Amino acid sequence: MEQQTITMGQVTYELSRVFQGTRPLSELMAERMVQNIPTAPPVDGGGSHGV
Repeated sequence: MEQQTITMGQVTYELSRVFQGTRPLSELMAERMVQNIPTAPPVDGGGSHGV
């Protein structure tokens, strides 16, 4: 089990997480971070705009 306290401004959050299985915590956290990364929009604006 992992416990963490996060303070943002005047609000404090207390988090508790329970992990099951044989994978290490660092591997689980890395996997979760990769899943939450939004895809960046193309630098040129994308779409099919002609020049």
